[in-house]
Order: sequence, then C-alpha cells, then structure tokens
Amino acid sequence: MRKYLSYIRIAFTAGLALLWANLVYFRKFAKHPEKYPYEYRYQKIRKVILFVFKHFHVDYKIEGFENFTNLNTKCLIVANHHSDADPLIMIANHEKPITFISKKEAFDFPIIGNALKGLEGISLDRANLMNQIGQIRDIVAHLKDESKPNLVVYIEGTRNRNPENECLPFHAGTLKIAKMAGVPIVPVSTYGTSRILSGKSYLKRYPAWLHYREIIDYSKFREFDSNTEATKLKKEFDDDLDRIRQLDLDYIYNSKNSKKRKALETLIDLKRLS
Repeated sequence: MRKYLSYIRIAFTAGLALLWANLVYFRKFAKHPEKYPYEYRYQKIRKVILFVFKHFHVDYKIEGFENFTNLNTKCLIVANHHSDADPLIMIANHEKPITFISKKEAFDFPIIGNALKGLEGISLDRANLMNQIGQIRDIVAHLKDESKPNLVVYIEGTRNRNPENECLPFHAGTLKIAKMAGVPIVPVSTYGTSRILSGKSYLKRYPAWLHYREIIDYSKFREFDSNTEATKLKKEFDDDLDRIRQLDLDYIYNSKNSKKRKALETLIDLKRLS
C-alpha cells in the first residue's frame, strides 16, 4: 500500500512538473527553437529531468566519466538501451549539452517529442531507406560541425526489454556514421534504468549505472570492417554489463532495504532470466 501511495505522490509532483514544463517551455522550444539559444533550451529541459528523478530517488552510479570530459573533440556516444529513461539519465548526467539520434515515432510522443524537437534531435525513419540516406548525411554533417552538441545513439536500434539478457545485435551502420564523420566513439554501458519507471521494483533508491569506457579513436576502426567491429563491440558491452550486474547485486545486498525487499528485488531479476 505504501508503495502505491508513493507513486501517487510522484504523479502529483513529478507528473505535474512535466505537464507544466511542457506547457511553459517544451512546446515553445519545439515550435520555435530558433528563438531560444540551444544552451538555454538544454538547461531548462535538464533542470526538469533532474527535478523528476529527485522524486524517483535515482542513485547515479557513474564510472569513467573523465574518459568523456577529457576528450577535446566532437564524438559519437554509443550506448545500449534498456528503458525510456535511458536518454533522460544521459541528459541528467551531462551538464554540457548533448542530443540524440532517435526513431521517427519518438518525435510524436507527448512531452518527450517536444523535448526532442527542442534539443534538435535527429530522427531516423527506419521504414524508409531513401529517407535514411538523407538523414545519415544530416547526422554526419552534425558530427562535423563543432558548433553542434555531441550525439548519442542507441546502437541496438530498439529497447532490450530484458536487462538480464545480453545485448541485442549491434547495428554496424552506427560505426559507419562515425567513420564517415571521422569522429571517435565513446562507448557507454547502461544498466538499472528499467527500474526507475517500473512499478515492480522494491528498492528505496534506484541505482542507475553509466560506465563511460575507453574512447575508440577514429584511427583504430577506420580501416576495419564495420560488421566485424560491431560484433566485437557488442561482446565488450556484454562483458562489461556482466560486471555491472554483479555490482548491482552487491548494491542491493548492502542497501538499507529490509531483507524482504532485498529478496523480492533479487527474485524479480531471477524471473527476468527465466
């Protein structure tokens, strides 16, 4: 009962904050982005996300962020995908503006679609090959433009709904985009984000893991076959996620949750594996 009361409280705080922000900011940003500096739009959207996640009790677990912050050039950030919360977590962790390559349909979602448009996200029409060719050119031009923010892409192409499974096949086309633009790749392993918006978790705080791994310099992959490199990169993600899952179990074991809550949370993860 207490858990459901908690979700009602969140709906009246975070939910109302999102609706208010959409009416006051997001819709204006989506319709007339040219009227507002990009930095201003990004920080307004990020502030709302941080407020919402504060009420969801997100516990950020960030590793290797210096690998990204020490990079002094444009890059393509490549991550695995478990949840609708993934891009929100990424924005919350990045004070410096970023934006996203996203499926075309996401731009029509309520609230999220307006935020994506306000961040000048790039849509990818997966059902239309001819449109994709033009969109890829736009992505490459974006990556080459030093005045534009870094791009984030979810290389599986869709959500992996079972976070205990290995990653879905990686799209080699993502690596080809980095090759065409001549930019390095920043691989980011994510885990735990599926709990944040789920009604099934029993934790008091929700750990969200982001591991910024070693930068893949353009010189390391420009001469190699993209399909081979995509398979190799997927294996590296799977190995890293196995390590993070163990860290997550340790987090649950050492948390201040009751033994009953810990047992229930572990049971949920075991059911995902079955």
